[in-house]
Amino acid sequence: MDVVNTWEIRLAKIICILGMGMSAFMFITELPYPKEDIQQDLLVKSGPLIMFISVALGFFRINVRNYNKYIAIIAPGIFLGFNIMVLGHQLDMLKMPDDKVIAPGRLLEHIFIIFPFFALLSLFFIRLWAILLWLALSLIQPVKDYYIFTRLDQLYFTNDWELLATDGNAVNQGIFSDYITLYMLYLVAIAAFAVFNRWVLRSTVELEKSRANYSRYFSPDVRDEIESSTNNANEKSSRDLTVAVMFTDIVGFTKLSEKMQPKEVLELLSEYQTLMVDAIFQHKGTVDKFIGDAVMANFGTPKSHGNDAQNAFDCALLMNKKLSDWNIEREKKGLVKIEHRIGIHYGPCVAGNMGSEQRVEFAVIGDVVNVASRICDACKEFDTNFLVSLDLEKKVSHKEDNKRVSNYKIRGRKDAIDLVKIY
Repeated sequence: MDVVNTWEIRLAKIICILGMGMSAFMFITELPYPKEDIQQDLLVKSGPLIMFISVALGFFRINVRNYNKYIAIIAPGIFLGFNIMVLGHQLDMLKMPDDKVIAPGRLLEHIFIIFPFFALLSLFFIRLWAILLWLALSLIQPVKDYYIFTRLDQLYFTNDWELLATDGNAVNQGIFSDYITLYMLYLVAIAAFAVFNRWVLRSTVELEKSRANYSRYFSPDVRDEIESSTNNANEKSSRDLTVAVMFTDIVGFTKLSEKMQPKEVLELLSEYQTLMVDAIFQHKGTVDKFIGDAVMANFGTPKSHGNDAQNAFDCALLMNKKLSDWNIEREKKGLVKIEHRIGIHYGPCVAGNMGSEQRVEFAVIGDVVNVASRICDACKEFDTNFLVSLDLEKKVSHKEDNKRVSNYKIRGRKDAIDLVKIY
């Protein structure tokens, strides 16, 4: 369920709570005063009950899937019940001969008194059709009353203040016209505010999605730093940085996955990558991408933390610790032990947002990436699962057993490099 749908349900339930409270109050206040006319008494008491039943049903049953259906029950139910109750109160007047109705002019001037309250409640909806439906239904009562009163022959409109002061049949034409204009503007303002409110909510959702995307790639500290920056993260920009690039992959993954169901392979990768990403984030690293069973990460983007090589090295140690603990759990479940390789290199790169207008991705490009990938592969040739370049090893302090490998020839690269095996 996305954020917008969640808020739609919450706001609809608030309307239901308000409706249940209002209808219960109306019903309780009418109980001590039974009407002599049975028909009138039935209308006055059944109106609030209709309101209560419709909103109570909506409160307990509405969800994302049936939202449209229950809004189509809640909104008409509220206004049907309210207008039935009002009709019950007006029944005495409607049964009178037209010339016996007292001061219809004063009554007509007050037909909009409840309209602003009902119209304002439309803001509890997010979908435009629901708002327009609610506003249309809120107009039923004043339109109905306008028809009831204007059919009386004795009622007339005038701007004569003397007649207005002495004759209850007179309606102030200027003020009544102002009322109509004011409430038309009121409806437009509510509709405009509703559209703006939906835009704000959508923007908030997009911001939360952006935060979620940052959380997928960056540690919480780095994510907060990006969000507080004045730079637009969606802009295609690049910077020259010196970073530590790490690759990990699972040993014998192809052979291992042959004996597993696709769902089991997916679960294995998900658990493994979760452990690796957690270690990366703990050391202020950035997840660059997942490539099958491999994880690529870098340390030093979007800005250096001053000890990026050390962070990468310490991260690898934690990865091995997490993998060891995970294997203990797997062995208890009778599952096969998982081994992996880690390769790290330290050097210059270009980092930034790259891609097309349809898809932009933060990435690092440069020889350091290719070398790090080859170093990870080179673990196959040595009796270790942890191999780093000498360039990185010179930048870190550690107490791990190690052995230097000089002039290792990287496939596809002219110059050889020195490696360090970490035990």
